Amino acid sequence: MSVVLPAEDQIALADAVASYLGAYLPIERLREGAPDAEQWSGLAELGLFGIALPEAQGGLGLGWMEGALACREAGRSLLSPAVVASLLGTLVAAASGDEQLRDALLRGERRVGLALSSCSEGIQLIEAGDGLCLQIERDAVSLSAFDLGGATQAQCIDDMLEMHCLPRGQLSGARIEDARLVQGAHLLLAAMLCGVLEQARDMAVEYARCRVQFGRRIGAFQAIKHRCADAALAAELCWSQTLAAVDALLANAADAEFQALSAKLLAGEEALKVARANIQIHGGMGFTDEVDAHRLLKRAHVLHQLPGDPRQLKSRLPKLTMEL
Repeated sequence: MSVVLPAEDQIALADAVASYLGAYLPIERLREGAPDAEQWSGLAELGLFGIALPEAQGGLGLGWMEGALACREAGRSLLSPAVVASLLGTLVAAASGDEQLRDALLRGERRVGLALSSCSEGIQLIEAGDGLCLQIERDAVSLSAFDLGGATQAQCIDDMLEMHCLPRGQLSGARIEDARLVQGAHLLLAAMLCGVLEQARDMAVEYARCRVQFGRRIGAFQAIKHRCADAALAAELCWSQTLAAVDALLANAADAEFQALSAKLLAGEEALKVARANIQIHGGMGFTDEVDAHRLLKRAHVLHQLPGDPRQLKSRLPKLTMEL
C-alpha cells in the first residue's frame, strides 16, 4: 500500500507550528507549572482550531493532513489534549449551527475538554474546566456544555492536566452523527501520540550521545543503541500508519475506520514503550522530577486512554477486518 506524503506547503505549515511552540510553549514550561491556557489565544491566532473548518466559516479550509501534522507538533510540546478537542469542537459547533460558540472557539476564548470514560461515580473529564466537553462515540461526536459546579475535582496521573468527575446524565448537547468525524478524532489523537513518541525518542538519543560512563558515551553500548534504534523504528512505523489513516479518510475508503483505529492503538502502545525506554536510558536521572522524561510517559498514558478504553477499541479491529 502506497502512502501519500505531506506536500511542501503542508510541511511548511507544520514547521510554522513547531517554530511557534518552540518559542512560546517548550516542554520546559511544565517545570514551572505554566498552563497552556495562557497561550491559548496565540494558538488560535495561529489558526490551530480552524484548520479543518471551511474558510467561509472563518477557518483555514485545510484538511486532515494539516490537522495531523499540527497535532503531531502539539504532541512533541506536550500541549493539552484540549487542542484536539477544541479543533473538533469547532467542527461540531459549526455543523450544529452554533455560530457564537464556533467563533468563540476559533478565537481561543473557550476551550473544550474530552470525556475520558465512565467510572463508578459518573463521567471522567479531561481539561474540561471551561464547562465544555467533547464525547467521541462509535459513530457520533457530541459537544456538551455543563455546570462545573456539579463536578468534583479528581487527580490525573499527569499533574499538568485537570480532571473532573461529573455525575451521569448531565452531559447533553449538539450530537453529530458522522463516522468520518469520529475517524478524524482517532487520527488526530494518533498524531499527537506520534509527537510524544518522537519527543521521547529524541530525548533518549540526545542523552545517549552526551552521557559518559566507563570512559565512553553510553550510546556506544549495545543495550542502549538497540533501544534507540527500536525507538526510531517505532516512530517511523506509527507515523506511517497515521499517514495511511489520513489517506483512507481523505479517500473515504472502506477501511478508513480500521486504519484510524489502528493508528491510534499502535501510536498509544508504542509511545508508552518508547517513553519507558527513555526513562531507563536516563538511568537514575530518568526517575527524577527535574528531567522531563516522566512527563512524556504520563502524557502517553492519558492520550492512550482517550477517547476510551483501548481494549474496547482493539476488540473492534477483528470485525472490521472481516468486513473489508
